[in-house]
Amino acid sequence: MNAPTPSPAESSAADGLTTAPFERSLTANVAPVPRGVADYFWHAAAQRRQTEQTMLRTFRSWGYADFIPPTLERAETIAAGSSSTLQSQLVRFSDRDGAMLALRADMTIAAARLMATRLYDAPLPQRFCYAGHVFRDLEAQAGQQREFAQTGVELIGVAAPEADAEVLALAAAALQAAGLRDFQLVLGQMEFFGGLLAELSLSESEKIRLQMAVDRNSEAEVDELLRTFSMPHSARRTIEALLSLSGRPPALLLAEAEQLVLNQRMSDALANLRTICAILDRYGIMPAVTLDLTEIQNIGYYTGLTFEVLAPGLGFRLASGGRYDNLIGAFGRTMPAVGVAFVLERVLLALTAQNRQQPLTTPLPPDLVAGNVRDAQQMSTVNRWRGEGLRVAVDLEGRTESQLLLHATTTAAPAVAYFSASGIRVTTGQGAARRTTTLATGGDLRRVLASGHGVTP
Repeated sequence: MNAPTPSPAESSAADGLTTAPFERSLTANVAPVPRGVADYFWHAAAQRRQTEQTMLRTFRSWGYADFIPPTLERAETIAAGSSSTLQSQLVRFSDRDGAMLALRADMTIAAARLMATRLYDAPLPQRFCYAGHVFRDLEAQAGQQREFAQTGVELIGVAAPEADAEVLALAAAALQAAGLRDFQLVLGQMEFFGGLLAELSLSESEKIRLQMAVDRNSEAEVDELLRTFSMPHSARRTIEALLSLSGRPPALLLAEAEQLVLNQRMSDALANLRTICAILDRYGIMPAVTLDLTEIQNIGYYTGLTFEVLAPGLGFRLASGGRYDNLIGAFGRTMPAVGVAFVLERVLLALTAQNRQQPLTTPLPPDLVAGNVRDAQQMSTVNRWRGEGLRVAVDLEGRTESQLLLHATTTAAPAVAYFSASGIRVTTGQGAARRTTTLATGGDLRRVLASGHGVTP
């Protein structure tokens, strides 16, 4: 799916490191990163990985298998399945053989190529999930990132509305698993607008102008085009009413849209949305669903259902998706398909806004610092703790116990385990709550750690 690109402001807010106390000014000999890309480290990097893995686990639990496309694609491959807008944003270069290559700009096109060229005789349906970076060469004044992270799914081989509903329900489940409670799934239907265009004697450029005006929900632009274009009165009436077909309960909006239908294609589009909503009701997510028949994404491959995911207070979509039944056919055998792509940076921003928390800008400490580790048995104990899921850093500088306690406080490590002849001295807690316990080899370290939340010298 062709998800939106985040702006630098979004990315800097997501990494939360614009005012980090550990940052240093660049010297004349060190160049900054290129425009439109960012570094992520410490808590920001950990949160990105955790959210990404949580979403992937959710996708896998629904039967989706991992898909890892190459970072490089042939430029003509991406061009074959994308709009002129996306083609203009490709990061292109020639390889040593003179072939024109491009950095991956869209995960869905890569999945379509894979299905058509290598998995054309695989049993259907095929379910894929992914997490990775995509690249777009955008204008500096556009205020957008040129590299951003996506997670998403593709469901290939099923044309039924049950497939559309599964992807929508899975999108909701992934956001809930990541911790986002309040979001909205906004559904549109390309075929409703496509049926309307079929009633108009417009050139391709005129159709694109109208589509862009409707997608922007610009009443002024639509009015100007209606004064310019010649069309039947019934079509004019439908276009004038189209901009109001959003933001209301699905049943009410569909009833209003039925009064504007001009042909069977438009009627079928509404029937499709009605069926999808009925299935989503079984998933229990209809309270989060609204319809918007002005949702017309112009990226070159959507053929039916389109949708976006919004969150309160944020002026951008977290994810977008839809049905693309003709895309795989651009590379070989035609197969129906539907999918969704999340912009990870935007999901993280939504979580930050929901939880009303400022991003942490300090190093990410281990759960425990182990000191005076001097023999194989002690190292085996440390590795056992690591195997139990604890993040354990071993002191490499020969600090005494008091020095190690001071170091742990400075680095915000919540506990110290110091090996001695009498056992393992585990210190937890801060100030008056500080506690030191001697633990025998093989003792229950987690029980001891649960008694304190930090260390002080």
